[in-house]
Amino acid sequence: MILINFDDLVKGFKALGIKKGDILLVHSSFKSFGGVEGGPETVINALLHVLGIEGTLLFPTFTFQFCDDFNSNGEGYFDVDQTPSEMGILTEIFRKMPGVKRSINPIYSVAVYGKFADELSSVSDKSVFGKESIFGKLYQKNGKIMIIGLSYDHSWTFSHYIEQKEGVDYRYPKDFSGWIVTGGKSHWDTFTMLVRDIEKGVVTHVEPMGEVLERRGVVKVGKIGESIVKVMKTQDAYKITSQEMKKNPMLMYRIETASDT
Repeated sequence: MILINFDDLVKGFKALGIKKGDILLVHSSFKSFGGVEGGPETVINALLHVLGIEGTLLFPTFTFQFCDDFNSNGEGYFDVDQTPSEMGILTEIFRKMPGVKRSINPIYSVAVYGKFADELSSVSDKSVFGKESIFGKLYQKNGKIMIIGLSYDHSWTFSHYIEQKEGVDYRYPKDFSGWIVTGGKSHWDTFTMLVRDIEKGVVTHVEPMGEVLERRGVVKVGKIGESIVKVMKTQDAYKITSQEMKKNPMLMYRIETASDT
């Protein structure tokens, strides 16, 4: 197995348009690289190096267990300091790094380091994909999204922000409640998330839209090690997606019938 190193990563990230001062959310599969000298920390350090002191790095530290617990027993549980990320080894290592701050959303929290860490970790919108959510803030600041070695279906969470803002008929708002622990103190809270209409067989399927974005030049695609890495600007992605989904909503989902299962 050929290992890539810090310099390979820096070169690859720069080639994809990442630069100093960027605000960057990274969805990741560490193993997709094939092998990295120094392990996951090398990837994080390379990203921080490219972004520089004026940049801001975010990793998703999502915890869908909160929803599962609510659905099964009527209450979720989320400790901003202790609940592990469910989004892979890079996200969990980053979450625990000195100086990194985590937002308190019990479903779609993010870990943030850099210039806008205070602002982006303190988002308080109770609507998971609302205007003042982390996804809304990324859109307002025209942040970038990087996808490392994952399909759009398993990474492009920002698409749900677009769906909510534009209004779709195949998803609906649902409340999830539970205990939120911050600084060792707990309180009961409720968050609203746009969920797919399971009764109609709605399944998230944004691969077709991702392909459209690539053809339109909104997504830049490159290879680093063995991983296919994609980068997009949130405002460009929003503009084209909102246009295309009006023409063909099926670019964002599919219907699963009994014969599919």
